[in-house]
Formats: sequence, C-alpha cells, structure tokens
Amino acid sequence: MAGSPRKYVPETEGLNQEFFLRAAGGTLHLQRCDECGTYRHPPRYYCQHCFSGAWHWEPSAGLGRVASWVTTHFTIDRGWVDDLPYTTIVVELEEGPRLLGAMRNLSVEQLELGMKVKVVGETKRDDFVFFWVEPQ
Repeated sequence: MAGSPRKYVPETEGLNQEFFLRAAGGTLHLQRCDECGTYRHPPRYYCQHCFSGAWHWEPSAGLGRVASWVTTHFTIDRGWVDDLPYTTIVVELEEGPRLLGAMRNLSVEQLELGMKVKVVGETKRDDFVFFWVEPQ
C-alpha cells in the first residue's frame, strides 16, 4: 500500500530514555544492581531482588534464546499495515532479563522455543531504538 502513514515512534523519558540513549550509541546496555549483581529490564530505580537503589549500566552482546512469540495479523497502527503479518519475539537474554523485538531474517516456521538469537538495535531517533531479533 503506497503512501502508508509512518510508524509510531514513542516519546521516552526518565530511565527508559537513558536505556534508549545508550542503545542508540550502538550497544545494548542493561541495568545491573551494585549490591546483588542482578540484571534488570525494564529499567527501574530499585532492585526487584534486594531493593537497593545502587546500580549501573552494563553493556550486553544482546545474545539470548527465544522465550515466546506472537504473530500479528491485524494492527490498529496504520504505519504497520505494509508489514502484516509481523512477529514479535520475547528474548531471554544471557544475563537473565527479557526483551521484546521484531523478527528479522527468520520465518515463523523456523522459530523454536530456546532457539539462540541475537537482539540488534536500529536507531529511529536519538532517544529511541527499535529492536530486531535475528538468528545467532
């Protein structure tokens, strides 16, 4: 469909904006608790395990395994009409947290739970990155 509207790019703020600004630099970063070492995503101010407020950003290779996926056949965001159907994948990163991304260079028939994949960022704006999931 020629002339489809642009895809929606959300506005970011707070810790989410920090997360995306770091990813826009070309490397995925995850929060890691300074007290217990737990990685976390989405970003938050306190550790969900030990409740510490001390943390830092740590680079991640974006490697992980397929935890789940869903294929969308209908969208209310008209910017995605040309991409239907599309598949969103939940990736459990090697560090533990889960991250969402869209399937690229894969077919639904190839997907398997536990399949090794890599999350790759595509900068859409200085403070927003779209994540693709590709075979490892």
